[in-house]
Amino acid sequence: MRKLNRTDFEAVVYGASFYGGGGGGSMEEGMLLVEEMVKETENPVLEMYDIEELPDDPKAVATMVAAMGSPIETKGMTFVDESVSAIKGMEEELRLNGKALKYIYSGEMGGGNTILPLYAAMKCGLPIVDTDGNGRAVPEMNTSLAPIHGVPTSPFMIANGSGDVLAVRAKDPMDSAACEKIGRCTCSAFKGVGFSAWNMNKADMLRASAAGQMTKCIEIGRVLMESTTENVIENLTDVFERLGDSFKVLISSGEIVDIQIESAGGFDTGSTLIRDDATGEIYTVLCQNESLLVRDGSGKVLMTVPGIISMVELGADGKVRAVSNCETAVGQKVALTVTRAHERWYDRPECYGSWKEVLESAGYTGEEVSL
Repeated sequence: MRKLNRTDFEAVVYGASFYGGGGGGSMEEGMLLVEEMVKETENPVLEMYDIEELPDDPKAVATMVAAMGSPIETKGMTFVDESVSAIKGMEEELRLNGKALKYIYSGEMGGGNTILPLYAAMKCGLPIVDTDGNGRAVPEMNTSLAPIHGVPTSPFMIANGSGDVLAVRAKDPMDSAACEKIGRCTCSAFKGVGFSAWNMNKADMLRASAAGQMTKCIEIGRVLMESTTENVIENLTDVFERLGDSFKVLISSGEIVDIQIESAGGFDTGSTLIRDDATGEIYTVLCQNESLLVRDGSGKVLMTVPGIISMVELGADGKVRAVSNCETAVGQKVALTVTRAHERWYDRPECYGSWKEVLESAGYTGEEVSL
């Protein structure tokens, strides 16, 4: 068991912003949540357990919690109250079914959506697990590791800021697409909602989640916090080599020259164009909340989801941070990198298949491209 402190929470925000691959909420929202944690408890501490430390009890369950909604439309919302309400609703649901809610885990990586479940866990007096539902951000419930690996999405709890909780029990518990549609309808009605789903015991988490992702997130976050525009590429390359994860720099220094994004139905959909300072080549990143694929100047696709496409802002003050697609602006100086996703994303054909509808909506019908 490890005890996380304020420095760890800040590192989570930095690291999850990178692993979010353009989605998962903004880093600004994440740091606001850390400040709120500190206001409540001067030295906030949260227990984190490795999956292997958990008891082999199928009725001892962890649940995830996250926010749902357009990152642009919900910018500035904390979703803490919504998340706590969703957890409480799930706790009652599990009790009615003879199970006990013992832990919380993050549902996806992202500047806002990874620190949110940690804060909610602290408010509920529950520890977290060193895993993540996806090891990256995802745009839809059906583009998630849990349903791909056989974990039911239903029961599914949705909560708004007023404390109203909707318990969703799909006719087919595996029908994550139906749960997604219900969730999007409610988040459009309330601008955004908190939700809880994918209850997992120890065995489930080992086979259907990104085990060890929180530790990895903190390590990458610390590297970003301690780096400058001068050494961030070198430092990221070194840490990924040490972790044994595939990582590639597409642009070490570039400028965003155009952004075309529309917000509708709980999604931010569009493209970002980045010009490489060294070559003048224009790279195109397509997104639906998360960055879905990146093309070079010739139109060649260099990476698709589930691989992680990250933009690292190179600040004029020398500081660096990974930015989501709701934090970008024309004229912004960035580095562009791609990272292979967690191994769970590559062990079944359905892993890439779950993204095909999203990719088709962005105009891509080709094969998966990964490192």
